[in-house]
Amino acid sequence: MKQINHLTGLIALVLGLTTIMANAQDKTQKGTIQIYLAYSQLNNDLPVIKVSAKTKKEQKFEPVAGVDINLFFNSETTAGFMGRVNTNNLGNGSLAMPIRFKSQFDTSASLKFIGTVTQNKQFKDQSTELEIAKAKIELTLDEVDSVRSIHAKVLALQPDGQWAPVPETEIKLVVRRLLSDLTATEEETYTTDSIGGEVSADFNMSVPGDSKGNIVVGAKIDENELYGTLVAAKTVKWGTPLVPDHSFSERSLWATRDKTPLWLLIFPNIIIITVWGIIFYLIYQITKLIKLGKENSSV
Repeated sequence: MKQINHLTGLIALVLGLTTIMANAQDKTQKGTIQIYLAYSQLNNDLPVIKVSAKTKKEQKFEPVAGVDINLFFNSETTAGFMGRVNTNNLGNGSLAMPIRFKSQFDTSASLKFIGTVTQNKQFKDQSTELEIAKAKIELTLDEVDSVRSIHAKVLALQPDGQWAPVPETEIKLVVRRLLSDLTATEEETYTTDSIGGEVSADFNMSVPGDSKGNIVVGAKIDENELYGTLVAAKTVKWGTPLVPDHSFSERSLWATRDKTPLWLLIFPNIIIITVWGIIFYLIYQITKLIKLGKENSSV
């Protein structure tokens, strides 16, 4: 009887150790993921939170695709849940702040965003936080006596609800394009002054616009540690009007076959006809000579 009890206890011990080792192995097999959050805001609208996920493999970080990242505003609660982002092949994703947070966002001088990865089969649970001080850019574009100027003022929201100038902050004056921004002035970056948090510069560029000459001119704070990325932009007729080019539908060397230039159709055919005409004429003359030779020999 004692032997049976000992055997039963031994079996239970082995099963318990096996379960513990299996759980430990599952935990050790899970990798570590790094989450990064970035704040981006355009024209004082609700911001966009950009996320990226990376993991370390063979002494280097690689993007992680297909990972769900939960985003929260101010607190990791149901009320603060903004949404879930699934990373793309580059390990990136983004989420615009839902409109239900607008009133809370408008009155908050300090913003906190939380990103979490939980219950993932490949990676351990992970979380990260991003704290942002609320700020905005006031952009003014004017033209006086044919001199075009860009004025930008950086303001930060204070706890008392007032906006205060932000001095000594780097800002770029740009022309917004489809793929990337162009520097709109001679200097690539400016620093706001110590009094009004302002920068000013003349616009002297010649930039293609739309058919009416419209371009988008803006001011940009790029990936600031306190304020994130802020962009203010306005459409203005400071560009060179774009004249549509319809030459592709006209007869030209680079057009389709049915649009071949007439001279390219006529002259080669004339040359071909002339060459073949000469050949036939020579054949005709040779034939006449042969006939004349036969007649002379018969006589």
